[in-house]
Amino acid sequence: MSKAVIFDMGGILLDFPMLELTAAYSDTPEDARLLDQAIFKSPEWVAMDRGIVSEDQVLSAARERLPERLHGGAAQVIEHWDEFLFPKPEMNALARELNALGVPLYLLSNTSARFYRFREKIEIWPLLKGALLSFEEKLLKPDPELYRRLFSRFGLAPGECFFIDDLHLNVEAARWCGMESFRYENDISRLRAALRQAGIPAAAEC
Repeated sequence: MSKAVIFDMGGILLDFPMLELTAAYSDTPEDARLLDQAIFKSPEWVAMDRGIVSEDQVLSAARERLPERLHGGAAQVIEHWDEFLFPKPEMNALARELNALGVPLYLLSNTSARFYRFREKIEIWPLLKGALLSFEEKLLKPDPELYRRLFSRFGLAPGECFFIDDLHLNVEAARWCGMESFRYENDISRLRAALRQAGIPAAAEC
């Protein structure tokens, strides 16, 4: 039986429509895609989540890949990206329900140091028993060591945890580490059913 629920953040508790963000600071759909690729699909963005690269370094690398006309837009995207993080209502409602049932809630996220600027956007932040953040650990999911640190830091038994993420590799790594795991693809009914199957009494509907 799973007793604790561990949430990913992006795509789970928060939506991050990257193309909407880049479109706000460019003039054409093609330029929006170029900004998205140069910033959010870059190795520097991943390294920033690992805590080894700064936002200034992400911007500098992006400008090297982009035409000069997009350099200003890239700077605006870097400055304002957290303004395009939005709570996912169905997931936060589920988390509040689980908390009311006495289920401990945790966060395990690949994220950067800007987290502490936007963490209040996570509606259930005050309800979490703990959070393990990649930039602080200098590790990224799906590295098994990050999951092991979660267990050790908060005294969790893998077999008593239920992990929710939107990325296949992260979910598979969590399973390999012994957790019940679920890949969330915006079907809250399937997630609720999986929680019940794991022994967590989530209602069929909110």
